[in-house]
Amino acid sequence: MKQIINKQWIGFLGLSLSLHVSAESILMPTITIEGQGARPDQIAVTPESGGGALDSAVLLKRVPGGNVNSNGPLTNIPQYRGLFGNRLGVQLNGISVQEVGPNAMDTRTSTVPKSLVRSIKVHRGIAPVSAGMETIGGAIEINSRRSEFSNNSTPKISGFANSGFSSVDTGRYFGGLMSLSNDTHRFHVGGNTEKGNDYRFKDNQKVRPSEYKRDVISVGYGLRPNEKHEISLDYDYKDTGNTGTPSLPMDIGYVRTHLGSFGYQGTLTNNLDVKFNGFFNRGDHLMSNNLLRPAPRPGGGNQRFRDATTTLESGGYNLHFIIPEFQNGHLLVGFDGDLAVNNSVISDPTNGNFFLNNFVNSTKERYSSFAEWNGEIMKDLMLEVGFRYTYIHMNTDRVSTSMANVMMPVHNLQNRFNNSDRSKNDHLFDASAVLRYAASNNLNLEIGVARKTRAPSFQERFLWIPLESTGGLADGRVYVGDTSLRPEKSYQVELGANLYGGGAYFTPRAFYRYVNDFIQGLPTNDALTNMVAGGIQPGGPGPLQFSNIDAHLWGVDFETGYTITDYLRVDGILSFVRGKRTNGNDNLYRIAPVNGRLSLTYERSDWLASLTYVGAMKQDKVAAFNGEQETSGYSILNVYTQYRPSFSKKTEGLTIAAGVNNIIDTKYVDHLNGINRASNINLAMGQRIPNPGRNVFVTLRYDW
Repeated sequence: MKQIINKQWIGFLGLSLSLHVSAESILMPTITIEGQGARPDQIAVTPESGGGALDSAVLLKRVPGGNVNSNGPLTNIPQYRGLFGNRLGVQLNGISVQEVGPNAMDTRTSTVPKSLVRSIKVHRGIAPVSAGMETIGGAIEINSRRSEFSNNSTPKISGFANSGFSSVDTGRYFGGLMSLSNDTHRFHVGGNTEKGNDYRFKDNQKVRPSEYKRDVISVGYGLRPNEKHEISLDYDYKDTGNTGTPSLPMDIGYVRTHLGSFGYQGTLTNNLDVKFNGFFNRGDHLMSNNLLRPAPRPGGGNQRFRDATTTLESGGYNLHFIIPEFQNGHLLVGFDGDLAVNNSVISDPTNGNFFLNNFVNSTKERYSSFAEWNGEIMKDLMLEVGFRYTYIHMNTDRVSTSMANVMMPVHNLQNRFNNSDRSKNDHLFDASAVLRYAASNNLNLEIGVARKTRAPSFQERFLWIPLESTGGLADGRVYVGDTSLRPEKSYQVELGANLYGGGAYFTPRAFYRYVNDFIQGLPTNDALTNMVAGGIQPGGPGPLQFSNIDAHLWGVDFETGYTITDYLRVDGILSFVRGKRTNGNDNLYRIAPVNGRLSLTYERSDWLASLTYVGAMKQDKVAAFNGEQETSGYSILNVYTQYRPSFSKKTEGLTIAAGVNNIIDTKYVDHLNGINRASNINLAMGQRIPNPGRNVFVTLRYDW
């Protein structure tokens, strides 16, 4: 059989995310793309970086079709081919993680800082059903750095330490991990601390507030009594301190999360493997509109001070059985489930009598099972096919607010919600099938179809009073939910090819997706909602209600590259996506324009240098219902260099890297940035947040 590039990994390596793999790799964890072709060596290195202390989600911009919605330095919401937020499945070390805050300030990809990330895996195109529940928009898997078993009984100490500095925000970070292991036991303890100030853009202007602070501790133990069984215990603690989110109405006072997990994997028989993960997650979160910014004056009146405290309690499991040899392929059968309970209370630090119970025990339970087969159905033709069923139950308790005592419309809105049917059940059916054909030794072809589903989020269903608790939409609008929302149902087709040879590679993909019952905010004619919204946001745009519409998205993306000489190569990606309503003339919200990057890299055995062009076209296909602003195109240049001295044993394991992002200090705005919601002398309210200016960064890393 000719070679089919089925589960190959493309590494996008860069600066501050560190993974010591070989002398050729650079300081960034590997981003791998399932189903992705490449040039013959199967590695595409992109040695640029976002700087020393930025969020790891920004790495998704290096994936064809990938992007991020930026609401703050640590609040970058992953986007893939126009879909984002809860439409993307995100797993950390095999478990589903949830945000604590109702505005996704603590995004799921921010759970682990970059220095502790081992790899980020993106399923390009149609994600298999085994990738998780509710993966309507795709799936992302994050694996953190942990200790590893050695190959003998002698205890071995290993680890790494790193640090970095970035000039644009005077940011710095320090991190590391130390492990003790042999062939039976492994133990590790690691941590990271990072802090930065408000970042600067053109002419030394600042985006306020955009400071950040985050500390992380990670501890883990593993036991392997024999080659057939392995047990793991892990605990991760994250403490995010004062951190700005200028695109949202509040900033982060703190986010404190505790994530514990238990894992087992083993071989039960010669042809049956099992893998289990169980976890719990507890989070506490404080938001404030007066901690890092002046409290606003709605309608030009008195300052309105607001704090919000939120909690998350969640837990879940994954139980997967693998039959390696089944009908000329392998069969995977799994059972997944989780539970998340969210609470949120808004208060006034200047008035102890004010309260608003935003979400009260808002619960989402998910129970799912799936089967997936992957194998050869005829010569040179592979099939991956899977089915998943998910049952979802959602509910929430009665709500209350002190405003109901003095404002009759709020009182009526509260009673209407409390008297409604808040217990909801959804039945989701997913299916996918992908054919991969090895047309020749240098060309693989792919066609796939899928039906994917997603239930409404707790914000979309249970947001009973007009507020901006929207999962990070950041459009400046207030929203209300709808308990009668129907699940989204996506129907997708994908065509692709992997062509490589002669030192070149080209991997185009084209896709079309129709989404029935797509959830989108629409203007509401409800008198109570409009009346209350006028008091909460006087003079602002009218409220939107989460509603079901029909939508479709289509586009193309590709990765390409060419090895010019033994030491010189060029690599690039280009992404295009378009999203519209099918029953109207409006565009979908927060869709990236045509964008791409092109890198020229010169690499020797112990050093490399790279020059990267990053650009995007203008975006004038914007969402009218959201009042979305058009944006201009932009072009910037980044430069990066790395050195791994090899002249002495004392320097083995040392890596020094430095670079400059946005070399000529261009003022530019990414279309997916949110709009300014904070009083800022350099930015008007409602203006889209600009990207950082020139950033000089340097990192040091030592592995032993």
